[in-house]
Amino acid sequence: MSDQLPSTDAYLGVTASWTSWTPDGKIVYVSNASGNFDIWVMNGDGSDKTQLTFDPSDDFSPAMTPDSRYIVFASDRAGTSSSMELWRMDADGGHPKQLSDRIEDLGPQCSPDSRWVVYGTVISGKAALWRVSIDGGNPVQLTHKESDSPVVSPDGKWIACRYWNEQSDSPKHIAVIPFEGGEPIKVFENPQSGFPQRIRWRPDGRAITYVDTRGGVSNIWSQPIDGGPARRLTDFKDQLIFAHDWSPDGKQFACARGVLVSTVVLITDSK
Repeated sequence: MSDQLPSTDAYLGVTASWTSWTPDGKIVYVSNASGNFDIWVMNGDGSDKTQLTFDPSDDFSPAMTPDSRYIVFASDRAGTSSSMELWRMDADGGHPKQLSDRIEDLGPQCSPDSRWVVYGTVISGKAALWRVSIDGGNPVQLTHKESDSPVVSPDGKWIACRYWNEQSDSPKHIAVIPFEGGEPIKVFENPQSGFPQRIRWRPDGRAITYVDTRGGVSNIWSQPIDGGPARRLTDFKDQLIFAHDWSPDGKQFACARGVLVSTVVLITDSK
């Protein structure tokens, strides 16, 4: 397996985050171009940008089922006391359906057979992984130790996630657990900067990639499943990476990069 990124390097010209490839080579993403955080889709070359959601609430974390039938996402549109809920909609944005009534981790992911959605949520202050049917119903808890940001392996047998190991001096790791849940079968040490972000499986299933930020600069790293040290795949010199994903054939790679902008306002007493 090569640890080099595909040579394709194109700027797609969108303000985007939560980037996810579709099975037919398009990119689903979140953008506030409309003045609201909505879900959009575009071709792999950045053309034909189409807005899919128009609800006044915010929508995040889109992921399309491998059968291309649905897009799963997180939204606060239900108006409940929960910060976010899990939803699905048709690939064209129609027929939204609520799947869960609580979600704290904005990273739902679909199983390869398109039957299940895995996600993270926080109950009583503790993060854990859960699974729910693509048709909704009662969710099933998969982990009881603190974990979040799940992604399902290409063969559907495993889930990679961020994992807190209370027995370690460096408690934040990447773990691989069985798809049915339970204890990790592999735990990889945390990167030097502290916490891996935005985990993804490589399409061949032989490595996990993640965002690692050091000195205010993000790059993509790859952790082989069979062991060995993690390797840096990109060599960016500036900006942060907010999301990344592989095309289904592994020949292209998309990531959302940028800077965080904050405004300081000085208020004085005018009297």
